[in-house]
Amino acid sequence: MKTIRLLPLVGLLFLLLLGQGLAEAQGPFTPTFSVTLDEVAPDNPDVLPADDECPVGAACKVLVTTEIPDGQPGSDGYGTVPSSIMGLAGDALVPDGAVVGRFFGSTRVGPVGRCATEGTITPWSITWLDATTDASTTTGSASDLCSFSHWPTQLNGLRDDFLAANPGAVLTARGVGCLPNLPFNRLMFTQTDGSVLGTTAVGDPTAPPDWDKCGPEITKEVHLGLSADNPDTPADEGGIPLLTCTAAGTQTFRALYDRRDTPPGDFLALEDTGVCSSNTPVGSNVPVSLNGGTAALAGIDVTFSEIAGGGSTTVITTTAGPPPPTGFKIVGLAEIPLYFDINTDASYSGDLTVCVRYDETQVAGPEANLKLMQRIDSGFVNVTTSVDTANNIICGTTTHLSIFVVVEPIVISVGGIVEMRVGGSGSAVDSAAGSSGGSAAPPYVALAGAAGALALTAGAWYARRRFSRG
Repeated sequence: MKTIRLLPLVGLLFLLLLGQGLAEAQGPFTPTFSVTLDEVAPDNPDVLPADDECPVGAACKVLVTTEIPDGQPGSDGYGTVPSSIMGLAGDALVPDGAVVGRFFGSTRVGPVGRCATEGTITPWSITWLDATTDASTTTGSASDLCSFSHWPTQLNGLRDDFLAANPGAVLTARGVGCLPNLPFNRLMFTQTDGSVLGTTAVGDPTAPPDWDKCGPEITKEVHLGLSADNPDTPADEGGIPLLTCTAAGTQTFRALYDRRDTPPGDFLALEDTGVCSSNTPVGSNVPVSLNGGTAALAGIDVTFSEIAGGGSTTVITTTAGPPPPTGFKIVGLAEIPLYFDINTDASYSGDLTVCVRYDETQVAGPEANLKLMQRIDSGFVNVTTSVDTANNIICGTTTHLSIFVVVEPIVISVGGIVEMRVGGSGSAVDSAAGSSGGSAAPPYVALAGAAGALALTAGAWYARRRFSRG
């Protein structure tokens, strides 16, 4: 299974470049690390996860807590998550400005080298927003460090240093959060082996450090199962799945801490666990929600007529797959197609109902023309039974699981409305509508315009400004 591309597990405040001549350790270093995995209020950053269990396929919220006792040095580090905790399409497709998490706590802050004796305890709280990785959008302004819609030139060196130290890595996400006059920026890089590492800058990464952090420190970072709307923007960025379990069982999360008062590299490894529970019990008319269910964009509800042996039902959401039938386009998120590969290890019989929540802003023509198609053998078959245009939910019936896509007839703007025949007897349109009781697609397609949009991923890992491969 491919390695997750997700939000950071351990949020460490004030990651700064260390000076030369660091002293050897003086005194103890006993940080604690805990992870809580839950499905409660997946799009509300103010509700903290509590029961340390999340069903497979649900929108799973993660709370990471780190604590350093009073008088002990601050630390830098990075964390890893099990591969069976994944984001939508590997990298969550969320618009810039969407709320993807919350980072809060308190720490002692003081002069470099004198934090424990002269520092003051400072509370803080930020909201993590998804932000652009497009360097062409920079304005060259220092305010870009706090902007989710502009790339700050001050991060160029940080990005380039990481890419030089990790050949083949690709920058895939940026998150931003700001206290007054103190910007937080985190960058996520995907490695050639599929692993994810990253770096976080607090303040201007080109400026030398003039303060440090130390214990007592407690940080809590909430990573949302569904993106939340940013109230300061006119768009609604909420409801897109961010985190989900893809396999049942106990999952081990790992964090590495490097105390700041010693030379780099003496990592202390800590672990904690969360439970991904099975979601498909024995019974009749068993409902299973995936990607957060149809309450979320790109969410799915599957209903099994009969389950004889329980297990787990999963979906892998990807942006690449076989092309749809001629004359149709796949409806996804932000002009990016989505393929839903649904599987189960439960023993089932009878019909299955599959329902998908589509994004109506991605539909160019009448929503009533949408089709839910399933990959069967080497082609797609129309399995549509209903289209709820009020709630943006399309459903279909089948007898087995495979890849599903939501499609619509292709429409193009040519300065007016033109009708073009794209199917006749025996054409791709007729065959695509042929089985499972789906109604045939109309033999004419209205040509109307479509526009592109930019989608970016959310999430990041963190490390100090030296880099380690996980």
